[in-house]
Amino acid sequence: MEQRSYAERCILSFGSTSGPPMLPSLYNNHKRIVQSEDIVLILIEMVHDARIVRMNGDHDPPEIKKWLGDSIGWWEGDTLVVETSNFVDRPAFGRGSGNMTVTERFRMESADTLIYSFTVEDPTVWTRSFTGEYAWPRSDNKVFEYACHEANYALEGIMHGARLLEAVFRGEEPEGVVNPTR
Repeated sequence: MEQRSYAERCILSFGSTSGPPMLPSLYNNHKRIVQSEDIVLILIEMVHDARIVRMNGDHDPPEIKKWLGDSIGWWEGDTLVVETSNFVDRPAFGRGSGNMTVTERFRMESADTLIYSFTVEDPTVWTRSFTGEYAWPRSDNKVFEYACHEANYALEGIMHGARLLEAVFRGEEPEGVVNPTR
């Protein structure tokens, strides 16, 4: 089961919608940003991932790995800067590794547009860093729960089929039913 993708197991969203970097997907690209004195929460609609950005803090020790990395934020004028490191070995941004560092910038261009930019660094994967940027339009739409875990019969079927194939490989009759192919 651990070989199946994070999205297929409903652990993280599909692709890198929750990031970092947070890239658009086919659908469910809404985000809700909630700010308090000590944290910024970014709720992503796809698979209801929630990124918690600790403000003006230090990163956790490098041996503490997190699905979405360890995000620390600070303000540079009117721009929120977020640095994320301490990723698991296979982060949501699948081309990176656990050695990746992502620096994101969130800046309001107007009352209805937030500019999101990011820089990705991972010297174990790429020879140099790269950047990207796109606009997040304000929306009055609600962020709905994407309940991936409910009725995920496909994964159950995949795992059941794998157990049957393993039994056949061992020469056993799966679940007590005579194998008609022998």
